[in-house]
Amino acid sequence: MDRRGFFKSMLGKGLSHGARQVDAVVIPFERAARAARDAMPADDPADDAVDLRAVDDLEHDDDLAGEERPAPLPAVPVARPCDDDDLMRVAADAGLILHVEAAVALARRGVRIAPGEGAPPPGARSRFGGAPDLPAGAVWPNWDAEPLTFLAQIDLAEAHAAGIDPLLPADGLLLLFSALDRTPSGTSPLDRESTHLMWVPAEQVPERAPEPVGACQPAEARAMSLTSEAMLPRVWSEPVQRLGLDDAQQQAWEGARRDLAELQGVEAWEAGAPLRSLHRLLGHAEESRGDMPIALELAARGIDVGYGAPSAHPEARRLGRAPERWRLLLQLTVDDQLGWEFGRGRERLYVWGVEDELNAGVLTSVRALAR
Repeated sequence: MDRRGFFKSMLGKGLSHGARQVDAVVIPFERAARAARDAMPADDPADDAVDLRAVDDLEHDDDLAGEERPAPLPAVPVARPCDDDDLMRVAADAGLILHVEAAVALARRGVRIAPGEGAPPPGARSRFGGAPDLPAGAVWPNWDAEPLTFLAQIDLAEAHAAGIDPLLPADGLLLLFSALDRTPSGTSPLDRESTHLMWVPAEQVPERAPEPVGACQPAEARAMSLTSEAMLPRVWSEPVQRLGLDDAQQQAWEGARRDLAELQGVEAWEAGAPLRSLHRLLGHAEESRGDMPIALELAARGIDVGYGAPSAHPEARRLGRAPERWRLLLQLTVDDQLGWEFGRGRERLYVWGVEDELNAGVLTSVRALAR
């Protein structure tokens, strides 16, 4: 079965992966604008319209603002990778007999990323923290006049060998830098450079990592494990909504999503469940709102949604299917083992890119949202 071909044909030829990105205009008083926005109280919405899917998240942010964050459960690898036959069986057993092919088409395969024991083994390129393998002449990324913190690098050859969708180059390294504990929400065009993802082609990977210019977290390199994981999107995502599922079928879809995770020896995240440090390359985002692609597309066009729901912004209805060009690249979670924090009340960092650019290693459109 040609999953990618089926996916594209089902969504229609109007899929606007090539939608043009309009860069944010950098005005002279951008820092003042950012400071004013950050000074706004977190529970003061900028738009009167309420997205009901956002209510739980907003209440959760308020709860975290007033008390110490509970320690997240440690990250775990996938115990048993599954194939398309497993996915078809899970979908059928859940009651999606008429939508088995749709489930296979909309599923995505990424890798769960978990800390290993101690330092990386000799020769291993995938790791958390430590000095990044920056090529000769590369500039350490900055944001707001300060060097970003290096978080991790992933060997794409290892990721492909584990099993991921063919969306990224077959080899080389992905290097991730972020503002970490001062990470903004990402909904403002001015936040664009607060997280930086760099692809280093295999032939440019240095024999020895240079001395770091900025901080590395963790300071000493930590081993990383990559295990393949198949995922279904949440039922409120636009591609699933276009299937026209009735109430029983929507419940069956979410049941299949949970069963698929259980088959692989992991848990599908649910709102209200204890937080687990869950790190992933590709796949679907673990979220409870379904509006991140809209927020990304608006920010790419220079529109700041502030604290309002992106789907309620007046410009959102004019986007058509342009938000579907955004694909999740990385999902990171606060992690006490790694010393990662993403700012007050923010538990996860989601890094997204434009699908048509990614296979060539073009990461100029990459944006991140922290929630």
